[in-house]
Amino acid sequence: MDMLFKQILGILLSLFVLLAAGLMFVISLDVGVLPQRGLDFLTNIQGVRELAFIFFGIIVLAIMYLVLNFKGKGQPTSILIPSELGEVRISLETIDSLVHQGTKGVKGIKDLKTRIVVREGGLFIYVKAVLYGDRNIPELSQTMQGVIGDHVFKISGVNVTEVKVLIENVATDIKARVS
Repeated sequence: MDMLFKQILGILLSLFVLLAAGLMFVISLDVGVLPQRGLDFLTNIQGVRELAFIFFGIIVLAIMYLVLNFKGKGQPTSILIPSELGEVRISLETIDSLVHQGTKGVKGIKDLKTRIVVREGGLFIYVKAVLYGDRNIPELSQTMQGVIGDHVFKISGVNVTEVKVLIENVATDIKARVS
């Protein structure tokens, strides 16, 4: 929540700077938009071309800040594990492979798709599975969750915060009939 507040504050501040610099840029070019009274202190910068370059630079910086702020940092590609001698990074592809490796021994899974997400709260694994039709879905889902969490922790040492399973479909084996 604190991070969101800082981002919103940063965006509002950069928009204010962008607006103020844009106004000063137009005034310094002396295009005749300055009102006759009320803003007498701005007449000192009216027509000063050198200030137009400074205000243009401020506009560019404000736009760059806005673009970089909206772009964000993106999804992390690895998990950092501190150790006594330094740090160890485990890629999300490795965690994905461990998930597939761990579920190979579970009977009843035809196909498996995964999405690995790292957040402040930990490691979240989202699994979409296609099962064979003769299996108990709730029982197999719980088995998958347990196997995935245990296998990933056993091999990588990374604690899995949550494993969410979506049963995408149940496969039906249709065999050709011979008459």
